[in-house]
Amino acid sequence: MESSLKITLLLIFTFAIQPSFCQNGTTFCKAVEKMNFKKVERQVKKVIHKNKVRRTYFNGETSRNQIILSSCLDSMTNWFKKQDCVEDAFWDKCQTKAAIYPGWSSIGVKFRTKKGIIEKCFLIQEGTTGQINFIGWKPKIFKPKKILVYKKMYDCEKFIEQQKMSCERMN
Repeated sequence: MESSLKITLLLIFTFAIQPSFCQNGTTFCKAVEKMNFKKVERQVKKVIHKNKVRRTYFNGETSRNQIILSSCLDSMTNWFKKQDCVEDAFWDKCQTKAAIYPGWSSIGVKFRTKKGIIEKCFLIQEGTTGQINFIGWKPKIFKPKKILVYKKMYDCEKFIEQQKMSCERMN
């Protein structure tokens, strides 16, 4: 009798706690609506962490495997667009950038808040150098990795329109 009570309580507890795991989109939109951008930033860090792994493809016999991160940035942009509180999202895929390692990309997002539409950008580093900064000394301790690393969130008015115009010019 006692074991069936334990099983019943376990099932009730499991079903009671399960909906809290499935509400990432609603908690994200509630944070946006309340303009709690610290919470939004934490959610974005989780999304970047899930999508940080590079994609590789074979580019022929004479060259090595190519490593791309644009598919990761595309999937994050699509995740933003699926949220109810997001009006539009775009990343700077058509922008001319310096050919340095590690590179940088930004994802611009238009959020619907209670005070209107606010546009924020998320700066993402494309790769790591394997160095640490220890009081000005930068020893190379780790191997460089081709992954996405979240850096910061900042205000960026008309970022999405500018990026769409630069993509139209390239076509």
